[in-house]
Amino acid sequence: MKIMSYVELTPAQIKTIEALGEVIVRKAPLRPTVVATIRTFQQQNVKLTIDADGVIENVEVQYDCL
Repeated sequence: MKIMSYVELTPAQIKTIEALGEVIVRKAPLRPTVVATIRTFQQQNVKLTIDADGVIENVEVQYDCL
């Protein structure tokens, strides 16, 4: 992944953006949609529900409790 930025990024921002390069995709239980999950270095799961036309229908952020 190549990160292009017009502002200075913090190390944490860079790590979070780099996490977008690794995505886990699974079939959604309803309709022909998929759920793409991106796990950040801060143990967050960002879940994108994407329909068959490539439209993002839902975005959810889950935090792992330690």
